[in-house]
Amino acid sequence: MPPLLSAHQLSKHFGHGHTLVKAVDNISLEVESGQIVLIMGPSGSGKTTLLSMLGGLLQPDTGSILFAGDDLCQMSEAKRIQFRARQVGFVFQSFNLLDALSVEENILFPASLSPGTRHAKRQRAETLMQALGISARRRALPRTLSGGEKQRVAIARALINQPPLLLADEPTGNLDSQSGQEVMMILHDIARDQNCAVIVVTHDPRVEEIADRIFWLEDGTLRVRRSEQHHWARDPVCGMRVDAWTAVHRAQAEDQEFVFCSANCRQRFLADPSRYSASG
Repeated sequence: MPPLLSAHQLSKHFGHGHTLVKAVDNISLEVESGQIVLIMGPSGSGKTTLLSMLGGLLQPDTGSILFAGDDLCQMSEAKRIQFRARQVGFVFQSFNLLDALSVEENILFPASLSPGTRHAKRQRAETLMQALGISARRRALPRTLSGGEKQRVAIARALINQPPLLLADEPTGNLDSQSGQEVMMILHDIARDQNCAVIVVTHDPRVEEIADRIFWLEDGTLRVRRSEQHHWARDPVCGMRVDAWTAVHRAQAEDQEFVFCSANCRQRFLADPSRYSASG
């Protein structure tokens, strides 16, 4: 069975000459229904640019994006608007709720762009509110909600049109630890129970717990991060948690490799390895 979403050799560059930035540089990616795909990377690495292209919000300079066999890059703007309204749900870090609308009204707002009766849409909203634990807050305005409640409303709004693809940009970025964990499990259940493809862009390493596949995006290039390659380590100098697969600063001591969060920590280690290697 072909993948739901297939991107081939995508590129998106900004600026010219010495100001040229290769936000996305010749990236290919496939995502299947029911999968949670995690895209990680440092700030400014092109994660949001890539997500925007996959969701039909931004046209690539080169490449193709096939969704259920249709090429988004060849669609007219009118068809891309329909695609975004009916086939994709967007979840943003900043929630993007409409302040003047209640929880229920915010959830129903995108439904005006899709076919179906008003009654059926309200039933769908009710089902989502109950599933996400916010039915008691249906008449509340966004300013009265907690961060976790706002993100639940945003997720319900993204799902109101039953899209086969959900794109989440830093969905736990503005949440405390408990709320972030709850949102992660909601995304996990959406993928499994609704056979929805979920692509999450984040800095949050906790999301790795629910991901089927993990990619690392840096300098416009996407790499698969395999479980056998990836693990977290501690910088022996400062104790910071470091991604051992992507770490740049490394050193050998006593037949063991150490990774560091910065060149400064590496230099301190090399000045006296015996001081730190025992605790490494």
